[in-house]
Amino acid sequence: MKFCSNDFNGIYADMYEQLGEELVREIYKHYRGQQVTFPMRIYSKEYIIRYISEKYDGNNLKEVARELGYSERWVKTLIDNNLKK
Repeated sequence: MKFCSNDFNGIYADMYEQLGEELVREIYKHYRGQQVTFPMRIYSKEYIIRYISEKYDGNNLKEVARELGYSERWVKTLIDNNLKK
């Protein structure tokens, strides 16, 4: 039987459209019955620091901040507190 998004309930319909049936079934199998909240930011602070240390050259703060989805101010604070030791 061929499925369409209307065959799935609630958020599963949205996920079906974005991810496909197989992934939706895997997500359902592992997380059904649980309330899941996705953080606004995808990366950990440790990854961000590592990324900045590799990509920041002293002149590309705006570019690095934009790539990560953070403000220049926050990235500068991370640089000052974690990379200039």
